Amino acid sequence: MGRHHAQTAAPSQRGVVAALVAGALVIAGGAYALGTGTGSSDEAPEGSGAVCTAAPLRVEVATEVADLVKTQLGTATKANPCHRFEVTGSRSSSVASRIRQGKAPDVWVPDSSVWLDQTTAGSTGSAVEADWVAAASVAHSPVVLANPVTSPDRLTGDFTSWNDLVNRSGAIHLANPHLDTASRLAFLGSRAGAEATTKDVTAGQRIILLSRFAATGISDLLAGAKDPSTSTTTRSEPFPISEQALAAHAATTPGLLRPLLPQAGTFSMDYPWVPAPDLTPALKEVADAGLRAVTSPAAVEAFAKAGFRGTDDSGGPTIEGVEAASFTALAQQAAAARLAALRQWDVLKADARMLAIIDVSGSMTTVAKDTGGKTRAKVAEESLVTAVQRLPDGSQVGGWIFSTDKGGKGKDWAPIAPIARLDEPEGGGTHRDAIVGALKKFPSYISGDTGLYDTTAAAFEEMTRTYDPEYFNSVVIITDGKNDDPGGGLELDELLAKIKQGHDPTKPVRIITIGMGEADPKALRAIAGASGGASYSANTSDDLLTVFVQALLAREPSQAQ
Repeated sequence: MGRHHAQTAAPSQRGVVAALVAGALVIAGGAYALGTGTGSSDEAPEGSGAVCTAAPLRVEVATEVADLVKTQLGTATKANPCHRFEVTGSRSSSVASRIRQGKAPDVWVPDSSVWLDQTTAGSTGSAVEADWVAAASVAHSPVVLANPVTSPDRLTGDFTSWNDLVNRSGAIHLANPHLDTASRLAFLGSRAGAEATTKDVTAGQRIILLSRFAATGISDLLAGAKDPSTSTTTRSEPFPISEQALAAHAATTPGLLRPLLPQAGTFSMDYPWVPAPDLTPALKEVADAGLRAVTSPAAVEAFAKAGFRGTDDSGGPTIEGVEAASFTALAQQAAAARLAALRQWDVLKADARMLAIIDVSGSMTTVAKDTGGKTRAKVAEESLVTAVQRLPDGSQVGGWIFSTDKGGKGKDWAPIAPIARLDEPEGGGTHRDAIVGALKKFPSYISGDTGLYDTTAAAFEEMTRTYDPEYFNSVVIITDGKNDDPGGGLELDELLAKIKQGHDPTKPVRIITIGMGEADPKALRAIAGASGGASYSANTSDDLLTVFVQALLAREPSQAQ
């Protein structure tokens, strides 16, 4: 497990070791009870009359409870001087990472049990040899919404649920859920009962936005809540925080933030006491004594005074003169579902780097069904213009048109916009403006047949060659017909073979296909599937816009529909 204790001294060395230890204790003033070093001894502390067989128990705890835990463990050492502890305050995400690397403490007290999801035996890339299981909870603190008192972005209506606030409406500022526990729990609360973002376009767009502007941690979020009398920065958005942390902040900086609890319920930080799964019997004895100390009536009282609730969610701090309210505890999802939700955050966080391939063959002049007389070309133009206007500034987007011989004899495609950031200056405006201008020339591009397969192969090759690991790289194809290339070109099986051969798992480029009208759905599904992409169909402007956004959200492999 990566824990390294000093070896037990041989019997012949014990007298020397005892003398050294006794001298060290005199110098240290008895600091052995909660030592900070990594060494150990077989001898009991001076005057104990007993032989200690266990090294000090190394305990890593969430920073905000480090002093409380250290004090309570001191009582265990007073009761039995051989029960010694080294307590270190650490961020829970950092300890979880070290455990996966095989550098584990003897006991861990994270701020939430959800961090145990990442210490499961057999996890990808994990050095963990057995599951870490919580023995008991030390204290609780529900995740509340810190609502700015004076900011124009403060929440003024009902706070119904994390699901509604994160996925639907209202300002909220999240921290990175891989680093900050309160935001992690709020985000997980928002996923309970929520549809996949590939189906819920609004939620997907919200998470893309929230993930891009996520803070590093709670300290950054608290720093953003300024006193308007001392700062020109008066805008700040509500954010998730533990009730105890908000109470501590309000005690030193009153009048800025007030807590709100969601009506539908919330999760609590539960501070579990988690012994390593491979403790020796001697260390397990010390760990058991430590657990008794941190869950004793005296410890419960100390945690309550510090602003924590009991493990039954009773009690709680008074914040800005308002006593703690009761709340509904949300039911936790399974660990696999929680990890899947966090992967969803990760894939949506990456900006899009997209090459849009747009069919401009003659059939695009056909009137589309249920559009009031609009041609397929007009439907595509309107939808793409709207989509480009909605994409975040950091997205990289380029466009090709295709039919037959658009780039010269035998070359079915031609660029109308290079791949660049949408906010990059171009001409008298931005690259976004240039793309919109190019799309509005759609009618002038239309002619010819449908050189779909050759164009797809060229686009896939180009995006693989220019792959950028900081982005989600994709080719999005919009077409209304079957491959029809009088000049010959690739057959479907040849195209699929080229895609599979060119696929590099270290440089994944997804092909997203959107079929209109008489498009060949079977062929489009096969093309998308060969790259781990997704396939959709659409006819109206609303349909096309919806599936275009869905295409950008379908970032996990093999989501063809």
